[in-house]
Amino acid sequence: MNLVLVFVLAGLMQAIRSFHAPHNGEGLGTTLAFGYLLLTAYFAGTLFKAARLPKLTGYIAAGIVVGPAVLGFLTDSMVQSLKIVNGVAIALVAMTAGIELEFRSMRPLMRTILWITGVAVTGTTLLLATAVFFARPLLPFMANLGVFQSALVSLVLGVVMVAQSPAVVMALRDETQAEGPISRTVLGVVVIADLAVILMFAITSSVAKAFLGQGANVGSTVRALAWELFGSMGVGVLIGLLLALYTRKVKAGSGLFLLAVSFIVAEVGQRLHLDPLLVALAAGILIRNATQAAPEIHHQIDAFSLPVYVLFFAVAGANLHLSVLATVGIPAVLFVVVRGFGLYYGTRAATALAGSPRDVQKYAGFGLLPQAGLALALSMLFAKTFPEFGDAGALTLGVVALNELIAPVIFRVALVRSGEAGKLAPSSQPDMAHGDESGLVDLGPEKV
Repeated sequence: MNLVLVFVLAGLMQAIRSFHAPHNGEGLGTTLAFGYLLLTAYFAGTLFKAARLPKLTGYIAAGIVVGPAVLGFLTDSMVQSLKIVNGVAIALVAMTAGIELEFRSMRPLMRTILWITGVAVTGTTLLLATAVFFARPLLPFMANLGVFQSALVSLVLGVVMVAQSPAVVMALRDETQAEGPISRTVLGVVVIADLAVILMFAITSSVAKAFLGQGANVGSTVRALAWELFGSMGVGVLIGLLLALYTRKVKAGSGLFLLAVSFIVAEVGQRLHLDPLLVALAAGILIRNATQAAPEIHHQIDAFSLPVYVLFFAVAGANLHLSVLATVGIPAVLFVVVRGFGLYYGTRAATALAGSPRDVQKYAGFGLLPQAGLALALSMLFAKTFPEFGDAGALTLGVVALNELIAPVIFRVALVRSGEAGKLAPSSQPDMAHGDESGLVDLGPEKV
């Protein structure tokens, strides 16, 4: 039935596009894209789940197939208009991740988390930079660079390609109902590592710009970094206090208020040069560790997060132009292999040094493989920062595309084989991320 619905939606979309006059404006196109992509991705995720594959892989695959890269049901302008969902989803994911990071329960895992971040993530960044440097004959955009300049650009690309995905980790953990030291350790690592990646990108890109002749004022760079890091965390603390106070004093409509705050964090924060991920993460950490509002806010996020997350992964898929693999396929595959090798074996070494349990040593590395929002954002930021390296953006997007499609499946298998899948007891309320027993999905006051 889900497959039939996917084909019916495709037929309706084709019919609507046939009668859709261009002069009707882009607003109708955005509305049409929103509804069509949401329903198609949701049913595709259900089909993938029936095949024992992650639902989010189905969401991504649906976005690729109906997007500009394959069928073209969604145009580039439609996909661009849906990018607002990305910012809201990143804010919600970061806030949820912060709410999950309770200092008391995470303290026993901090030694392992810091070892993995220092050894696996940092080590893989250097490994990727080395691979890029020695793969210069395969990378035309580096042909005219000197050795030192090539090394700097390689380091920036290593930072871009090492980024992980808290969104994928949390989605797979919720989907498999996984609970245990592996899933908790992986969540802690991807959150802390992404903060480190953001900082490393800001530093390495500024240094590279300076030595490539683009000019980078050290003082202004330091001030910008300080504002982005400490300003974002300070604003996040204020937002966390506001949400906790609203939840305690008002309660009614807290879900819509939380969604509005996420939108403001995503859209206004960027215009103020704040990092939405840092803002929302700081808010979530404060809510969990300094207030009593964490359970209620977590419940409110669950109540409306499904359509946002479905669209987030579907839009990520629609943004992936598989044609880039035709031009950068060989180096992209090479760097995916190097990245996977470095993260997995780096995690094995780090967890052994930290004295972690055997299962954590064996499976935690798989959780660092998926990529999504931050990796895409850094790829686009690299292309914007270094427009003279046009093919480099295609290369990093190719790496993200391969990891988006393959890595979630690997991590899901790891969660199942480790025995952590199914250990998180479902709540008495219908699970908003999976639908209730009737097979209907709660998107708000009514079910679809």
